[in-house]
Amino acid sequence: MIDWRENPILRRELLFRLRPQPSHRTVIVLVVALVFIAVALLYWAALESMRGYETYRELLIVILVLETLLVAGGAPAATANAISREREQRTWDLLTITLLKPHEVVLGKLLGRTIPLLLFLLLGAPMMMLCVIARPDLLPGAVLGTLSILVTLVFYSTAGLAASCFSRKTVTATVLAYLFAGGWVFGTLILMFLTNLLIPGTNPSDTSFWVAVNPFAVIEPIMVKYTRSPYPPPSNDPLYVLSPWALLVVYSGLTAVLVWVLVSTYRYWAYR
Repeated sequence: MIDWRENPILRRELLFRLRPQPSHRTVIVLVVALVFIAVALLYWAALESMRGYETYRELLIVILVLETLLVAGGAPAATANAISREREQRTWDLLTITLLKPHEVVLGKLLGRTIPLLLFLLLGAPMMMLCVIARPDLLPGAVLGTLSILVTLVFYSTAGLAASCFSRKTVTATVLAYLFAGGWVFGTLILMFLTNLLIPGTNPSDTSFWVAVNPFAVIEPIMVKYTRSPYPPPSNDPLYVLSPWALLVVYSGLTAVLVWVLVSTYRYWAYR
């Protein structure tokens, strides 16, 4: 088994993803413009936060929400074409005859597509540091919120890779990846509302355990439970009781299961 740092698939994906593409100048200009806009907005938010002590907490919540939105929108697309595009370009057959083991192929593709997006998330790190320096009691919320985002990133990326492995077309894989991500985010809300409708007399807060695995819903409970907040956490609300540990355990477990499935069924989807 080769060292993971010498994995040719990982090195190829990273070099391709991190290398500027001259043919994509329009996309590069758009990304640069969005980055400048984001930096300007964050700078404005930082100046506004100087006017109020509690605004640092609100600013941290905004950063966590924006990064979660980036993960939910970018992670499926980052890995949905990892295998299907190789098939469309007729390069996948050459890859399958190499001496690389199944787990080296799967992890190489997964890490090679996830690391660039992880680096993009670091744009929010300076603002997080500003909030934590101004209010040290925000550190637990910042750490747990960031950990939830990272676990969500790996989970959605693995789901997108699974869609790519079992699809012959990139369009199909992308649609499946976004259906999974969107179904997970909106499906938990739908399940909560359906539970309230099907069980008469149920308190809406009693069925909030469904959204304890929703990456957007756990941000506010994290900030309420683990930082000084003007609003005390409800003691009987499952969302506040389970956040963020239910999300971390479920996402980590499902990620491990998906990786195991992809590795164990490698001969099925790789040679078909």
